[in-house]
Amino acid sequence: MTNKCHFIGIGGIGMSGLARILLDGDAKVTGSDVSPNDIIEGLREKGADVHIGHDAKYINSESTVVYSSGIAVDNPEYQAALTMKCKMLHRSDLLVALSSGHSLLGVTGTHGKTSTAALLSHTLSSAGFDPSYAIGGLLPKKNINAEKGKGEHFVAELDESDGSFLKFHPQGAIITNIGTEHMNHFGTKENLLKAFKLFSQQVKKSKCFFWCGDNMYLKGMGLSGTSYGFSESCVLRALNLQQDGWSICYDINYAGKIYRNIKLPLIGSHNALNSLAVFGLALSLGVEEEAIRKGFESYPGVSRRCEKKGEEGGILVLDDYAHHPTEISATLNAISQAVGERRLVVVYQPHRYTRTRDCLGEFGGIFDEADKVFITDIYSAGEDPISGISHEDIIEENEQCSSTEFEYAPKENLVHTVYNFLRPHDVVVTFGAGDITKVSSQLVDFIKKKESTN
Repeated sequence: MTNKCHFIGIGGIGMSGLARILLDGDAKVTGSDVSPNDIIEGLREKGADVHIGHDAKYINSESTVVYSSGIAVDNPEYQAALTMKCKMLHRSDLLVALSSGHSLLGVTGTHGKTSTAALLSHTLSSAGFDPSYAIGGLLPKKNINAEKGKGEHFVAELDESDGSFLKFHPQGAIITNIGTEHMNHFGTKENLLKAFKLFSQQVKKSKCFFWCGDNMYLKGMGLSGTSYGFSESCVLRALNLQQDGWSICYDINYAGKIYRNIKLPLIGSHNALNSLAVFGLALSLGVEEEAIRKGFESYPGVSRRCEKKGEEGGILVLDDYAHHPTEISATLNAISQAVGERRLVVVYQPHRYTRTRDCLGEFGGIFDEADKVFITDIYSAGEDPISGISHEDIIEENEQCSSTEFEYAPKENLVHTVYNFLRPHDVVVTFGAGDITKVSSQLVDFIKKKESTN
């Protein structure tokens, strides 16, 4: 592995994590991105040389050039790397190299990868295992999403969306679920399921392989390893789930033993499932039950997963990365239970034209727990608009089956529009994988400013 790497798009959550691990190992790291962000500043503080904007002059023939599936082939740095015959690595290939020599623990699945991988990393760290990790979200206390540890384990979030998870042969793994997504890569549901089946066969230790038995696709695959879930057919089973405010508690039935009162500072049955898988895998790795419990109870969460951005004027503002209908529904149901009688206001930014198109027919009723929904323009993520696909499709789908009030709010006026609707005791949650996260922070600041002048 070269000790000099250039990252095209270094500010992305996945790319930046790999760059950070290289910097932890004293490698020389350069990179570029279209705009600055806090992640880039953190890499610069560790010694990375990062340029804003893409330019062929940033490419050196001696460097290994790292790119992701999101980098266009006409990117000037990508083209320069080809011309100079640089060694080139897809992001996943670099992760393969970095995890080589470790006991790789892979987390994959359509939803819940980041939350599960983050909890697994934290649990192993708190138990003294000191793992390396590379996940798709920032751990708030450290404000990083990757680190080079001294232990034998490497926790990695493995991306199924482009099929790159098939490059890995982990010692242990968790498959959180499968949904019919990523058709732009797999083409058919059958191809998607075949890929997950193949991945399952690449996990080296069956005792360290856990998959969600509540998922209809996984349940029908005849997988080895251990099924987990709420269903009676699951080997590792969650029982008696209760949510009290912003925390959950449940029991576990596993291998003839009942583990009572497993507690986490998280909400929702989806997080219970994620933690159930982590509990099982941690036990299989030799982590003591009490150490797992302590890890769970001290878990700080992960940024943009039901993250509390602030509370001003009696108005609580949350931010969540959920953008797929299944994710939104699960998270919104959990938030509704946590906030009780408080009025719940949703601000949703649809993600990508292709994803919005592919998910039409699944949006109806997912916002039913909300009292009001503001929908803004689709976040393109670099895609060209698709004729006939817009936020209006989501509004129309819900108006046919939901009594929740919907309103379109242009991005440029979003903060003001939402603020004018709010009243004390409201709870606001922003949903989306794009730049909607900035709106949540802006809303908190705006409310605070208004409060100070009243």
